[in-house]
Amino acid sequence: MTKRSIIDELSEQISRVLPQVSAAGEEVRETVRGAVKQSLARMDLLTREEFEAQTRALQRAEGRIEELEAAVKALETHLKR
Repeated sequence: MTKRSIIDELSEQISRVLPQVSAAGEEVRETVRGAVKQSLARMDLLTREEFEAQTRALQRAEGRIEELEAAVKALETHLKR
């Protein structure tokens, strides 16, 4: 779930719980959406896309570490001869 859909979902739930919010219209919904968005921003949450990008970067780094460990082991073996 992306940050945007979380914000929309929370705003809709708040609107359902507070009928006066629904009656007040889009302006109040936007105010609630903005407040929720600010709260989430302070939590330093990642979007799904950012999380997936970091996961891919970590996988590449782990692969490179394995390659380097193998190279070091080969060099150590060569030096022991």
